[in-house]
Amino acid sequence: MSNTSANAGSAVPSAIIDAVKASIDRTQSAFFSETPTLVAGEQPHDGPCIAGIVSFLGEMPWSLTWVLSNETAPTVAKKFAGFDIPFESADMGDMVGELVNVIAGEIVAQLEQRKIKSQMSLPTVARGPLELLPVDGPSVIKLEYTSKEGPFWFRMASAKGHAVRIPGR
Repeated sequence: MSNTSANAGSAVPSAIIDAVKASIDRTQSAFFSETPTLVAGEQPHDGPCIAGIVSFLGEMPWSLTWVLSNETAPTVAKKFAGFDIPFESADMGDMVGELVNVIAGEIVAQLEQRKIKSQMSLPTVARGPLELLPVDGPSVIKLEYTSKEGPFWFRMASAKGHAVRIPGR
């Protein structure tokens, strides 16, 4: 996954991208030892990952995927739960589902502040060597972060042909 800080021509409105970044800043400090850093460029990762996926419905349908590497996830899980959770365990899936749900709830609150109505789905969790499709294009925005616990990624994908009306613009 690669970082996209310039979003010109993106089908994902900047108000949604800003709401996601604000929610990451607000929630991630609770999951990590410090606020994670948005990185530029591609930080390749080969190997198993675990992803929490949430869809958003409202003025614009879109989805958010939070991806943690197999090295990062157990460290985050231990900080969150207070005990070791093996990457391969069902408990790891539960932990990622809970945390992406917290992130999504904060995104909904951030969108409301921007006068954008949205409802979130229940989270879905996937684990393994993941390939998220489509990889690139105007309907996909990728944000890469680094932290003391390791790298993680967010991917936003909007439905093609949809636009959101942002009040006052």
